[in-house]
Amino acid sequence: MTGMNEKSDRTAEELQAEVDELTKALEDAKAALAEKTAAPGEEARSAFETAEEIGERMQEGLADLQQRIDRNPVPSALIALAIGFLLGRVFSR
Repeated sequence: MTGMNEKSDRTAEELQAEVDELTKALEDAKAALAEKTAAPGEEARSAFETAEEIGERMQEGLADLQQRIDRNPVPSALIALAIGFLLGRVFSR
């Protein structure tokens, strides 16, 4: 019977070792998953900041365009008329 006890003890030790290995693998996988889920948040934040910067540049560009129109109203109106005429010709075909 001692041979049977030794075999079952060894098997229990082997099972405990496998459980420990699986537990460590699960913890590693959990850590990797947490790392990957944090990364898209950073990318989204970066994209949002980039979009804000683009929006600010567009606002500045529109303000500059408005100032140019205010300084030169007649040429601006003629340019707008020409662009409207060309767009009308393109879309009428």
